[in-house]
Amino acid sequence: MTAGISAKQVLVGTRAKVFLAGEEIGFWTNFSATITPNYDDVFVGSDVDRTEVSWTGEGSLSHQVTNSIGPKLYNKLKNSRGLRFEIEAEIASDDTGEVQSMTIPGVTFDSIPLANWAKGEVVTAEMGFRFPASKVQFPQLING
Repeated sequence: MTAGISAKQVLVGTRAKVFLAGEEIGFWTNFSATITPNYDDVFVGSDVDRTEVSWTGEGSLSHQVTNSIGPKLYNKLKNSRGLRFEIEAEIASDDTGEVQSMTIPGVTFDSIPLANWAKGEVVTAEMGFRFPASKVQFPQLING
């Protein structure tokens, strides 16, 4: 651990919530969203440098299935091609109770799980997605 940070101050996802199109997504087990800068090579004299040309937003959402969100998304998409969704996510600090939240509009999915069932096991699903990086918002941030 870094000096000056206690275990109590570290964010733990036990109180996180994830909403997709306004509906809470089961019991999430993993949520990630990443922004990746994209570059083109440029020549500067005899050197090759790079210049930023765009950003890509990608993420994934894993959850224990508690409702029919996959089939509901499929039904929405098959009746309205090109439909985009919004993900709202938040995590709370167990130390201070502060909340960090993010809103990701313009989400498109790489795939939508309809069924992945095994007898006697908890049903889980994973959904990869992409989004326009410039549209991400952070209504609340945790001070620290």
